[in-house]
Amino acid sequence: MFDDKRCREILSLLKGRRAKKILIQVPEGLKSGIQDLADFLEKNSIGVVLSIEPCFGACDLRDSEAKAIGCNVLLHIGHADFGLETKVPVIYYEYFMNYDFIPLLRLMMKQIKYRKICLVSTIQFKKSLVYAKKFLEKNGFAVKIADSVLGCDVSDAKGYEKMIDCYLFMGSGRFHPLGLQESVSKPVLFLDIENRTLEDLYDEKDKMKIKSGMRIEKAKGMKTFGVLLSTKPGQMKIKQAAEIKRKLEKAGKRAYVLLGDCFTPEKLMGLKIDVLVNTACPRIREDAEQFGKIILNPEDVEEL
Repeated sequence: MFDDKRCREILSLLKGRRAKKILIQVPEGLKSGIQDLADFLEKNSIGVVLSIEPCFGACDLRDSEAKAIGCNVLLHIGHADFGLETKVPVIYYEYFMNYDFIPLLRLMMKQIKYRKICLVSTIQFKKSLVYAKKFLEKNGFAVKIADSVLGCDVSDAKGYEKMIDCYLFMGSGRFHPLGLQESVSKPVLFLDIENRTLEDLYDEKDKMKIKSGMRIEKAKGMKTFGVLLSTKPGQMKIKQAAEIKRKLEKAGKRAYVLLGDCFTPEKLMGLKIDVLVNTACPRIREDAEQFGKIILNPEDVEEL
């Protein structure tokens, strides 16, 4: 996971920033190998502290904690720069994975009915998309690759919409491809490398609209709203949360701004809240059943 080559690449980056003591953030999938990297760096005279908090993206930096414990660099592994101002310098090590999409593409290729395609994925597979593009082009497809890969931001992928017939998301998890399908009018195909399936998500767009309408209609009859405001630096939308609270109160609702880092059902126990309005990570909406509450997007408030 963190072999000698990766360790030396990271060490070189840290020396370039004159790192003496660092805080390391990794996503859950890389946590099992992080001690090997820590051992290597400490042998090379760099003090290491490991963050054990969940890491959901470059919007979720622990720079304040890094500064508080005397670290002069935050090493953030697995995500690209989100463009945030930080309390300490941040090194973004994107951790590319050399995954071969071609065997699965060869297996599923006959199911792809579109000829003009835009490939998208998460940052880890960015380099692998180049090989997938060449393979598809040899088999008669016209292929584009989104310059920046998907997180919550689908703006770059949307820029290709007029040039293509469909998007092909390759990776795991439905959050990214569904988020893209919700934002574009062209079909999004999801090549799931874990389940080895190809799914057309186009019909999901109408289903998501219907579900959104149902949530809004249910929320209209509710009285007490909680507006989720995240402390994560890339998700902290203070003005938006305040404006939503104002609009809800103007509509005759009781509204409370709820400040937190990671939002879980347990943290809301004891609070009498009927509806949550999410200004934090869009993933929270996927957990509506766990929360047992209606969860609205900020734009849904206009419909109330």
